[in-house]
Amino acid sequence: MSGVWTEKSVPMTDHECAIEALEAVGGTILASNQNHIRLRVEGQEWSVQRAHARYSIRYNRRASTTSIAWMNQLGPAYEKAVQAKLLRLRTEEEAANLESERAAIQAEREAFEQQRQDLIQERRQEILQKAKTLGYKVKETSENGQIRMVLVRTA
Repeated sequence: MSGVWTEKSVPMTDHECAIEALEAVGGTILASNQNHIRLRVEGQEWSVQRAHARYSIRYNRRASTTSIAWMNQLGPAYEKAVQAKLLRLRTEEEAANLESERAAIQAEREAFEQQRQDLIQERRQEILQKAKTLGYKVKETSENGQIRMVLVRTA
């Protein structure tokens, strides 16, 4: 029996926020570590793998009887979890009495932001490399802290 294997992925750098997002879309976490999460959604078990700051799921479209619509809701749920964590870290930093506690929380917040920046740069490099191999030039602009990349066909 043949199958049509499909992979769907969502960029998520923080494991704690990924767990929170998966629970927000209706998942029950069965087991997890930094690179693998087993969960149950709508009565079916799924295995989500982490690779290159992305959590992805592979499934056989022909054999699958359930929808993975929950995966489409994962991006916004993850962003909400990230914002909640950033707010929590800022609040903890402000409330910290000892300077060492404040420094540790600030270092965690900076590491969290660095992960996000690394993901952005990794995606940027992937896009540039792919565009180059397909014969495109990339026109890049930055507006309000967001990078906009436009592909231009080279003749």
